Amino acid sequence: MCEWGAKMSRAIGVVLAMIAGALSADDSASVAALFAAAAGKGGVVTIPSGDYALDGAKPLPLASGMTVFAYGARFHFPDQLGDKARAVLFAGENISDFRWFGGHFVGHVFDPSKTENAWEPNANTRAILITTTPDGRTENLTFRDVSSDGVAGAVITVLGAEKPGSDREVVTYARNVTLENCTLERSGKFMWDYGYLWQITVWPEEYTEQERSIAAKYFRQDLVHGPLRIDAGDDRVFFENAKRPLPVSKIRPEAVRGHDAVCFFGDALPTNLVRGRQYFVVESAPEFIRIAEQPGGRAIRFVGAASPNARLIHDLSNAWPTLFAPTGSGPGKGAFDLTGCQKVVVRGCRLSALGDTMHIQKSRGVIFSGNHIMGSRMGAFFLAEFCKDATITGNTVDGTNGSRVMSVEKSCEDVTIVGNTFRNGGRGSWINQPRNFVLADNVFVDNTTKCERDPRRGRRSYTTGDYERYAELYFTTYEPGGRYGNVVVRNNIFTSGPCAEHAITFAPGGDTLLVVDNVFKGEVRDIAPIVGCEHVTIRGNVGESSAERPGQK
Repeated sequence: MCEWGAKMSRAIGVVLAMIAGALSADDSASVAALFAAAAGKGGVVTIPSGDYALDGAKPLPLASGMTVFAYGARFHFPDQLGDKARAVLFAGENISDFRWFGGHFVGHVFDPSKTENAWEPNANTRAILITTTPDGRTENLTFRDVSSDGVAGAVITVLGAEKPGSDREVVTYARNVTLENCTLERSGKFMWDYGYLWQITVWPEEYTEQERSIAAKYFRQDLVHGPLRIDAGDDRVFFENAKRPLPVSKIRPEAVRGHDAVCFFGDALPTNLVRGRQYFVVESAPEFIRIAEQPGGRAIRFVGAASPNARLIHDLSNAWPTLFAPTGSGPGKGAFDLTGCQKVVVRGCRLSALGDTMHIQKSRGVIFSGNHIMGSRMGAFFLAEFCKDATITGNTVDGTNGSRVMSVEKSCEDVTIVGNTFRNGGRGSWINQPRNFVLADNVFVDNTTKCERDPRRGRRSYTTGDYERYAELYFTTYEPGGRYGNVVVRNNIFTSGPCAEHAITFAPGGDTLLVVDNVFKGEVRDIAPIVGCEHVTIRGNVGESSAERPGQK
C-alpha cells in the first residue's frame, strides 16, 4: 500500500473508532431534556440532526399535544442484545393530538443469511409505542417521514384497549391514526417462518454448515428423542422413553396440526417410513413406542431397519407451525403494529421485514393505499383478525418467497381490495371466513413459491414429508361449522406458478360466492370443485381450465 493510502486507512480507522465511541454512551438524558419542556402541556420538540445512542431500558415519555420534528436525527439501538432482550425508545399512554415527523431508527435485527449477528433472534425492539387504557383516550396521531433499518420490532405501535379474555373485542379504540410516507426497511419482529428450523433438522444434508449450526442452536432440541433402534419385521421403535414418556396420540381434529404426532429422520429409515411425515403413537412403554398412520390405527410393521443415527421429533405442532417465531420472542408484529384502532390511514409507505411486514388487527375504518411492500420473510400484507370496513387499493406487494402474500384473517367484514399487485409470495393469498368481501381488478403473479421443490425456496410439510401445496387464492373457515359469504372475485388476473395446487379454492361453508370475468394464465388455471357452498356463480373467466360444474351458473 502507498504511503498516502496507509495514512488514509489510519485516518478512516480513527474516525470509525470515534463514531463507535460516541455511540457507546447513552444519550437518553440529553434527548429526554428536549422533551421535558413540552411534557404535560404539549408543544414543539425539535431533535437536532445527529446520532443518538439509546438503550431503550426505560422509554422516553411522550405526551399529548406534542409535535416532534426529528429530521436528520438517527436513533441507534444498542449494538449488542442478548437472549430475550427488550427495548422501547419512546412510549406514551392515552396520547392525543400527537405528531411525529422524520427520524431514522437503526437496529441489528437477526438475519440467518449473515455469518455473524449482534442480536439474538428473540430480541424485541420497538421505536415508538403508544397504548390505551380502558377508560383512556388515544386519538389524532400522525407519523410522517419516519424511516428505519434493522429494528427487531414495530417501529410504530399504536394499541387500543382490548377486552381481557376476548380474542376479538376492543373496549376502547385508538382513533384517527395516520402513517404517511414512512420507509421502514428490514424492520419488525424476526420470524423463522413455518417449518424452517424443522426442515434443516430433518434434511441436514441439503443445507450449509452455517444453516445446520443455526438449526442446532435454535430448534427446540427438547422435542428430539433418540437414538432409536428400529428392526426389520418389528413394529416397535426402541429408545429411552421412561424419563420423558411420549403420550398416546389422541383421536381429535387437532391431530392434523401435529398434536401428539411424531416424525423420523436419519441417514436410513425403514422403506415404509417417510422421513419428516407425521405418525401417531398408539402404544407407549418405557422402552419403546408403536406408531400408526392415524391416531388409534394399526401399528406399522417395519420393512427394513433404521441407521444408528435415527431420531424422532415429538409434538410436531411445536416443531413446525408454532415455531415460526423464535422461542422467547417479544410482542407485536410487523414494521408497524396497529391493534384496536379506528379510522386508520396508511399511505405512501415503503415496507420490508424479516418476519411479517405489517400488522393491522381488530381495527375499523382502515385505508391502506399507495404503499409498496418490498419484501417479507413471512406474511407480506396482513389484515389480521376481526377487522371491519377496510379499503385496500393501489398497493404493490412483493412477497419475496415469504409466507402468504396476503392474509385477511378471522371474520373480517366489509373489506374491499381493489387495484393492487401481489407477486412472489410463498403460500398464496389466504382469506379466512370473511363477510362482505370484494376482490377486484388486482394482479396476482406466482404467489406459491413455497411449493417449489427446492430446499431453500420450498418448504416441506410435516403431514406428508413432501413439499407444501397451496392455491394462488384460497378461502377457509376457522370455526367448526364456520360460515362466510357475500364474496365477489371479479376482473382479476391470476398468473399461477407451476407448483400451485389450484388457482382458487373455496372451503365448505360459503354462501353467495361470485367469481366472474377473471383472467387465468400460467400452468395452473383451475377453480377447484366447490363443495358445501350455496348460491355460487362462476362465469366469464378467461383461460379457466376447470370442468363444468352442474348446477352452477
